[in-house]
Amino acid sequence: MSRIFEIHTPEGDRCCTEQDLPLVIGAGGHVHVPLPAGREVEARLGLSRGYLFLQPESGSRILHNNTLISRSVWIKSGDQVRIGGIMLRFHLSGDLVDIRVREEGRADGTGPAAAAPEEPPPAARSGQRLPRVAMAPPRRRKSLWLATGLLFLLLCLSAAFLLAARTVDIAITPAPDRLTVEGILPLLHMGDRFVGLDGTYTVRASRRGYRELVREITVAAGSSRFAFTLEKRPGTITIVSSPAGAAVRIDGRKAGVTPLAGVELAAGVHRVVLSLARYRTLDQQVEVEGLGRRQRFTFRLLPGWGELHLASRPAGARVLEGERKLGRTPLTVELMAGRHRLLVRKDGYSDGLLEIDVAAGERYVPQPLVLEPAPARVRVSSTPGGAALTVDSVFQGKTPLTVEVASRQEHRFYLRLAGHRPVTITKQFAPATETALQVRLEPGYGTIFLSSVPPDAELLVDGKPHGRATGRLRLTTRKHSLTVRARGYRSVTRKVTPAAGAALQLDIRLQREGVAPGNAPATGTLLTGGAAGKGVEMIILGPARFRMGASRREPGRRANEQQRDIELRRPFALAVRPVTNGEFRRFRPAHRSGMVGGHSLDTDRQPVVNVTWDDAARYCNWLSDRHGLPRFYRETDGRMITVLPVTSGYRLPTEAEWAFAARMAGRDQPARYPWPGAFPPHTVAGNFADESARGLLPLVISGYNDGHAVTAPVGSYPANPGGFFDMGGNVAQWCHDFYTLYAAAGTRRPVTDPLGPATGRHHVLRGSGWRDAAITELRLSYRGYGRKGRDDLGFRVARYLAGQPAGAQSPAPVHAGGAAERKL
Repeated sequence: MSRIFEIHTPEGDRCCTEQDLPLVIGAGGHVHVPLPAGREVEARLGLSRGYLFLQPESGSRILHNNTLISRSVWIKSGDQVRIGGIMLRFHLSGDLVDIRVREEGRADGTGPAAAAPEEPPPAARSGQRLPRVAMAPPRRRKSLWLATGLLFLLLCLSAAFLLAARTVDIAITPAPDRLTVEGILPLLHMGDRFVGLDGTYTVRASRRGYRELVREITVAAGSSRFAFTLEKRPGTITIVSSPAGAAVRIDGRKAGVTPLAGVELAAGVHRVVLSLARYRTLDQQVEVEGLGRRQRFTFRLLPGWGELHLASRPAGARVLEGERKLGRTPLTVELMAGRHRLLVRKDGYSDGLLEIDVAAGERYVPQPLVLEPAPARVRVSSTPGGAALTVDSVFQGKTPLTVEVASRQEHRFYLRLAGHRPVTITKQFAPATETALQVRLEPGYGTIFLSSVPPDAELLVDGKPHGRATGRLRLTTRKHSLTVRARGYRSVTRKVTPAAGAALQLDIRLQREGVAPGNAPATGTLLTGGAAGKGVEMIILGPARFRMGASRREPGRRANEQQRDIELRRPFALAVRPVTNGEFRRFRPAHRSGMVGGHSLDTDRQPVVNVTWDDAARYCNWLSDRHGLPRFYRETDGRMITVLPVTSGYRLPTEAEWAFAARMAGRDQPARYPWPGAFPPHTVAGNFADESARGLLPLVISGYNDGHAVTAPVGSYPANPGGFFDMGGNVAQWCHDFYTLYAAAGTRRPVTDPLGPATGRHHVLRGSGWRDAAITELRLSYRGYGRKGRDDLGFRVARYLAGQPAGAQSPAPVHAGGAAERKL
């Protein structure tokens, strides 16, 4: 028999054999059983006659099973030996001696000395190896028959054990350093398996760095295999950061502040988050080895700010971010990562603005900010008042008003009032001054040649009698209402705007009373509410005949702009302005038109954009419901379809109606551009891609500045001669028609009141927008098409007049300021 001694201490495990006896127990450097505290040698452990005994060292205070001893004692399985505050437990199983050492507090037992065995263990001197003494055989003689009987009984018991025993497979992962199975009945270890009788057993397994496994198993029929997994002991980690003081969260739970030591974590991957004011949050995974090992993790936190070096001309300007004062230029300041909006202010100068996106750890040295002298204030008034004022080609509003202009520069003031001659004034102003500018506007006149049937009809101009409705009229160049009436005839009213220095021909034919109302011509009345308009400002147009499209010789013309003859027999009303965000949000409160390059498209007075054709049609139906009109569209499978026969409800204008209002209404000749003259525009005539949008768009009109980088409030620029705003510029507009290519004029008869194809994939787009700068798109005959909303695409509403069926006959009509038949 060769004994194996397994010694388990808080510092680790070790193994000894009989060759190492006697085993020295103590706190010295060369001992077999190390103690955390005490004398260098406290006791020795030896064998005598195959039995284990403990010999205390002289002067050592040792308790054996809570009894104070002063000489050698025999050691049995389950014995406890206390040396000061250290407990030694002994477990003997076959050739294995298991010794476990742990601190359990000091106990001062003072019991009586143990009585020595009749044959006490021999003394084990320092350095002396004790010889193994075999047990002497019994001296009394036994008879041969008794020995034979005992041997036979032993063979029978062995045979019975083998017949009743089961093979038991115990698998433990990872493989343990020590494995024992205990029970009332023996469980024999044979190779990789155990053999034993049915019953309950205790499995004990241990391995360095893992928790001890203690499990009960029951050996019975159908349960001969058992599998267990050793659990790793946790690891102990220390977390250090530079700089210190960072809050630590481990796996989402608060753990403390760096430096953080003594944190026990199970083996595996853990998420560590460190956060510290003004530093970037660190989020990292760490792998803990476990097995009782200690690990140290060191992290460096990165700055969460950037450094800005700011100068101004002149220097000494105050720098503010909101209410926070940062200092005076030249200035070096740390700014946290993100977008910052800095205001640079100095008395006598206009405020400077610096918007900067700061990245952590970066250094920024922008060009010095040049502060401009403070602007001058100019109070502009006119006689008469209400004149439209444009300063340096930018529309400002109507007089009287006060504007701010840059000082020490010449500025061009342009005033225009309907019925009066425009006035241009060029003037320079000193910094921080306030100047009054009084302008007198002289009336402007135009000529209208009027004829009527019957010839003795009476004429009223702006509601006042003016004699016979035949002859030459000299009127101011503003909008006038001309009413022609005669006894026995229905009265007719036309809206006209004479042009300065130009003559217009106006022919009016009255219909006798009693003629069906459907044959009466429509009036040109401006609708601002009431039964017809219901709060939508509209102008009545039609009947009319004109040619739509562009000549092949027209610069910028596209192939889809074929000329064709159109006859608008059915009078219709067209909105003066596009639908605004505020109006559309009454229908759909959640709609947002969005932003472009930091510029909002979403104020209430800006035109609504990013709207599909179907949503525009839904808005028309909603408006019809509010005004008590029949719906023009119906919804089928999510798509809006025209109701047939067509109704007088609100709708999108047809392409022909839009083209007539944009190019012909109020004019003698069809217009090519939204402004008079050639390309490019020389005065502010609308919202196109201008200098203010140079940072947003790849192409702008050089030298042109309308004051709005993106969409402008509707009606910001002068109306066209027909009284419509934003027919060119600001936003392109949806039309009712599906898009298609048409045959050229002369190959087919004129089309009457066209609504476009019955089906299609795309709808027609007409007009230019704030993104357009090329000659092709800025022409009024340009045709586009689309299916989705855009940030430069809106719409306006139209409707047929109630009681005017499609195809109603009427005499050749005359529209405001124009002849009876025109080509467009």
